[in-house]
Amino acid sequence: MRRQIRLGATALVLVGLVAGCGNAKDSAPTTVPTVATVAATTAAATTAPPAVTDGSTAAATDTAATDAAVTTTLEPATTEGLRNVNQPISGVKGVSDTEIKVTSIATKTGNPLGTNIAGAYTDGIKAYFAWRNDEGGIYGRKLVLANERDDQLAKNNEEAQAMISQDDSFAAFVATLLFSGADTLDQNGIPTFGWGIHPEFGGKRNLFGHVAPTCFLCAVPNIPYIAEKLGLTKVGVLAYGVSENSKLCGDAIKSSVEKFGPAAGGSEIAFFDVGLPFGLAAGIAPQVSEMKDKGVQLVATCIDLNGMKVLGEELHKQGMDDVVMIHPNTYNADFVAANAEIFEGDIVLPSFVPFEAKVDSEIQSKFFEYTDKLGVKREELTMVGFLNANLFFTGLLGAGPQFDRAKVVDTLRSLTGYNAGGMIIPIDWNRQLNLPTPETPQDGYSQTCITGVQVKGGTFQQWTGSAGKPWECWPNPLDAYAQPTEQAFAPSA
Repeated sequence: MRRQIRLGATALVLVGLVAGCGNAKDSAPTTVPTVATVAATTAAATTAPPAVTDGSTAAATDTAATDAAVTTTLEPATTEGLRNVNQPISGVKGVSDTEIKVTSIATKTGNPLGTNIAGAYTDGIKAYFAWRNDEGGIYGRKLVLANERDDQLAKNNEEAQAMISQDDSFAAFVATLLFSGADTLDQNGIPTFGWGIHPEFGGKRNLFGHVAPTCFLCAVPNIPYIAEKLGLTKVGVLAYGVSENSKLCGDAIKSSVEKFGPAAGGSEIAFFDVGLPFGLAAGIAPQVSEMKDKGVQLVATCIDLNGMKVLGEELHKQGMDDVVMIHPNTYNADFVAANAEIFEGDIVLPSFVPFEAKVDSEIQSKFFEYTDKLGVKREELTMVGFLNANLFFTGLLGAGPQFDRAKVVDTLRSLTGYNAGGMIIPIDWNRQLNLPTPETPQDGYSQTCITGVQVKGGTFQQWTGSAGKPWECWPNPLDAYAQPTEQAFAPSA
């Protein structure tokens, strides 16, 4: 039986395998990839992003302790009296006496990955809105997803412009493979919440991903740690040459193993190829043959789901069933169940507490309750939509009954320890605005954290941490390799 590891998370871009780098950002270009290479780009890398210890139940580093000391959170209970106050508001787009309307802009058609981006994402938003509306809404108004726009992969900016000019909407929710509308939304002061896989979220005051802007080319301990935990030392790296981000992802994996591998069980790079053609139409037999000759035991990649399947099939064909694959695919139970034998033993690392890891969180329990109530499937992007909606609600709650767009954004930028009720790595939205770099550690997370599940019998089981403490974390920046500590994050807003 072949063993594999998938580092899948929130995203399908470079936010992944290299993005556990909390306090750092690369010098990578932030231009939007072409349509022809979007699938390669979006499959670049997906380990969980780094974390701060704000609100953690575990011991904190000095930096994290300082962050925790100034943590600002907004618990619904602190403003519950105001939540039910309905005051007249005029001149605020999308707001009537009875409703607060928003627009989603998501990739529905033209998705080269064939995944359910728009459907899963909007299901999550609707589930969250249903929960809050059942409680009475906010300020005497119902939350309504009034417009669902399909950016058709290549028309994200056009749909952003149309939303601004045509929709009576207060805020935007975005889940797309190409975020070309980021500047348009930000420059027009639209509170925007989205799938935080794009560098375009960095440096824009009005834009909020489900994770904070994350380093796109940093050496992090994730892969060396996983290799050590599995007792493997010979690492192969594969990435697409048609995508600059995919190549950068491969370079980052290489630098991570080179920096931390010697101390993490002695892992080293045995094979390196970041020039693969997208789609692997001609197969990948030569690369697998070379990896076999070089004794590769673990393959870390920056390629898409279908490419991983091609790779896995070739490994099996050449008798390399014991090779572990680290691959950047979505946290997708259906896909894993359909390929149970292939993915047996895989480790998936989402950017939020996995569904299989139960924690003391109202957000988690309400997610389960309302996805059941609405009869929607629980996917990675369903939770991303739910988390985005929670951040939006938090901003409204803090802005008060006389809210407007600017007040909501100001509220969110004041939060220094937001963790979505204990579901995500805490974010200092005041400090973590820009894409961090090795030269600007103040812009990044205070820790690198991973949380994961293992595939067994076609289902997921918790793999990292322990009961009630699903995260494993390192301080950031990390100069010398060390073992992570198990953590949980005490619920905030």
